[in-house]
Amino acid sequence: MVAAAFAAGALLMLAWKRGAYSAGQVLVLALALRVLFVAVPPVLSDDGFRYVWDGVLQVQEGVNPYRHAPEAPELADLRDAPAYESVYERLNSASYHSVYPPASQVVFAAGGLLYDAFGWRGSFYLVNALFAAMEAAVVWLLYRQGTGAGALMLYALHPLVLLEAAGQGHTEAGAALGLVGAVIAARAGQGRTASVLVAGATLFKLYPLILFPFLWRRFRWEGLWPGALTGALFALPYAPGVAWGEVWASLELYVRLFEFNAGPYYALKEAFRLVTGADWSKTLGPALRWVFLMGLPVLYALDARRQWPISKAFFWSVALFVLCATTVHPWYLVPLLALAALRGPAWPWQWLALCSVGTYLFYAPIPHAEGVYWAFVVGGWGGAGLWALGAAWKERRRLVRPLLQWRAHRKARRVMQILPQSLLAQKRPLRLLDLGAGEGFVGAALRRRLGATVTLADVGDFSRTDLPHVVYDGRQLPFEDDAFDVVVLYFVLHHAGEPEAVLREALRVARARVVIAESVYESEGQRRLLRFVDRQANRLRCGGAMAEEPLRFRRAEGWRTLAERLGGTVVREERRGRFVHRQAFFAVTPQTRDA
Repeated sequence: MVAAAFAAGALLMLAWKRGAYSAGQVLVLALALRVLFVAVPPVLSDDGFRYVWDGVLQVQEGVNPYRHAPEAPELADLRDAPAYESVYERLNSASYHSVYPPASQVVFAAGGLLYDAFGWRGSFYLVNALFAAMEAAVVWLLYRQGTGAGALMLYALHPLVLLEAAGQGHTEAGAALGLVGAVIAARAGQGRTASVLVAGATLFKLYPLILFPFLWRRFRWEGLWPGALTGALFALPYAPGVAWGEVWASLELYVRLFEFNAGPYYALKEAFRLVTGADWSKTLGPALRWVFLMGLPVLYALDARRQWPISKAFFWSVALFVLCATTVHPWYLVPLLALAALRGPAWPWQWLALCSVGTYLFYAPIPHAEGVYWAFVVGGWGGAGLWALGAAWKERRRLVRPLLQWRAHRKARRVMQILPQSLLAQKRPLRLLDLGAGEGFVGAALRRRLGATVTLADVGDFSRTDLPHVVYDGRQLPFEDDAFDVVVLYFVLHHAGEPEAVLREALRVARARVVIAESVYESEGQRRLLRFVDRQANRLRCGGAMAEEPLRFRRAEGWRTLAERLGGTVVREERRGRFVHRQAFFAVTPQTRDA
């Protein structure tokens, strides 16, 4: 099975690369395969027997599935009955209460209707067929949405999706349908429909509940109340008699006790073991849960600030859930792959999903099964991580931009702190030159904070702002004397081929102040560290677009001496930072100006 899955994955990649199929052809093949996979028996997971058990409880016995664990004394007569004994023997976690949400229980109850006539097989195959139909509806929605043949293929023909959603009937099929439908409805401005569909996804798997704040930002209460009503109507029939404490404790099972194919969790666990020699598994699970909960407000804020597409907001929220989980069964990845199809190829997750099929070998009667399982875990998560890092490196300039802008605001604040209040309070807008401006983010931040008229100048056109920009030769600025009130040199002089010429020109065109910020050192070890860190930082931010050499670092006294030798007067000096990055700030008045 695993070998066939990887062979199918290779063929899928080849077909995607060649663009050999139309979206209609992919749709027909996908639906045909789902019909075939419905016939697969529950050999990959024992969840199907829990589905049947919960359905039988509801239909045959009239018992709330949330009320008793299967091994509870109250269900002894049911367990011992010949008709149900074979199902009970194959149950997973018989000492724990059911945690499947109400919509899943409705599907299980439909399967329970066939139990008397067809036994557990009839019940299971009906449940399986219903979930397969839901997942086939996901494929249909993606097709109707105009998803390209490539993106549709990577989801609809992925071996893991076929095995888990159509072949084993996992409840993730219902969640995927709700999530994809909600994205499509939200894109069309149908907030009420979107909220109902997110509620539906939550009624199959609990975690989609975290997505409602994204809908709130777009549609407010007017769009959310139908979803809230839908959730209440489905949950209300199951509420009486629920053993709430025991159900919650059963949910904790997946956080504290279970662990499977959870790459980030395993990596942290091993790192803590190597450092402390202790097993941190029971601590890391709850800790990762808090990481997930604290990460959600960050995603909500990013969505609001950057006006994310709804598909991106949903995708990264579900991805965060998977990354912080201690149990990542293969079928957990189905909704994530479905959301990825709305956005384009998500290769790290595609690879992880394929390798997750290999984790089934943990249960196979083969030599060294556990070692083979770990090979797929490490290969899956490690390969996905390397793939993601490679993609991030290619997009580093775009990804680093928010960090550069945040640092630029901090730099602008420090420039303002070193300038005299009399200069900041003048009635006319401050004329400011950001010399050696790089991307121009510091100048943009100063314009925003001061309302200043800002000009950028550098030896190349690296600006990523709309500010006026001048390219010069690094020696002579094309401005008249006293053309600006303030000239800012922020981490510039140590990059200059001729720092004396740059500073001389800054003093010439500045009427009131030249602000110098420089990385400085006090020992040879600090200088070497500065050279290394500076090179790596500039490679990350610009990929070699800005020259790395020369790096002419000096001690703080060296920069002060240079400014004074060129006729400036240092009227204020500050030191910041510690060993890793010591910094010196100077406010310099040009020659013949008042301090």
